[in-house]
Amino acid sequence: MNARAPALAIVAGEAQRADRAVPAGFARNCTMGDTITLLTRPWAFLILREAFFGARRYSQFVRRLAIPRATLAATLAALVDEGLLVAESRGEDTTWKNYRLSDKSRDLFPVFLGFMWFGDKWLGDGLPPLALFHKACGSWFSPRIVWAETGEAVDPRGIAVKLASDYWQRPSVIQPRRRRVPGEGEHPRRRPCSVERLLSIVGDRWTFFILREFFHGNTQFQDFLDNLPISSSILAGRLRYLVSAGFIERGDERARSGYALTRKGLDIYGPMILMKHWGDAWLRDGKRPTMQFVDARNRDERTAVLVCSSCGEAPDPRDVAYRAGYDLEDG
Repeated sequence: MNARAPALAIVAGEAQRADRAVPAGFARNCTMGDTITLLTRPWAFLILREAFFGARRYSQFVRRLAIPRATLAATLAALVDEGLLVAESRGEDTTWKNYRLSDKSRDLFPVFLGFMWFGDKWLGDGLPPLALFHKACGSWFSPRIVWAETGEAVDPRGIAVKLASDYWQRPSVIQPRRRRVPGEGEHPRRRPCSVERLLSIVGDRWTFFILREFFHGNTQFQDFLDNLPISSSILAGRLRYLVSAGFIERGDERARSGYALTRKGLDIYGPMILMKHWGDAWLRDGKRPTMQFVDARNRDERTAVLVCSSCGEAPDPRDVAYRAGYDLEDG
């Protein structure tokens, strides 16, 4: 049973935000969390990443990832069952298969590039590990996350939301991944991947849920406790980590000013919205999204898209080439 909220309620100011306080006994009905869960399952993202890089054969995934063969076989089968990869026979005389991207996984490409953009900007050291070439326009490019309707860069400031009547839902049992928050200076193994660096942070579900609350207007310790089924000790630890990682900063305790997103924290908004759009398209069985973004000035709907910085068009993974500062085959 869903709580009833005003259909398509417009959120115009911090004090009036209908999405700010979660009603008692309910949770947010949002596909961001479902998408991040998919991306952070063991090996699933890494296999999809290699598919974006052109891997098609079982042997290529083994060589590039150094993944146990039984684990690879099981994960490939699961990705095929979920429609994220398509298995094709390599001929009548062999049981070997090629694995190609499906429409569902190709639509994850903007999320992949959005995370790459963020990781290159905020989490890398020196030059980005990958340079991107857009074959459709013949230019090297950087990903840009913009509003499709205006071409303006995505920024949470000045954006409100519309809530459908089924936005609030009875919560399922939340079982955050038992994922150790990485220490300062740690890097993911093997490939120097900006996307994996970011997923190592937001892939911890409590960290992700806390960041999401900031974009619903919540900044106080008590806000997070009221809206999330989280213990005060876990919350305090995740907030300390987000401060040390530079995503948020703590205000004046005497003034009870809570926490605020830094420029780095504000920049995670674009990739998070791309995850929501993908989840709305592929995880809701054609149902209308429970939350939509609007311009707070004129209430026009807004949709985030990732575009090529050179031509302004959305890049297809089949039209993007890479120049790596390392060996793509050996990771």
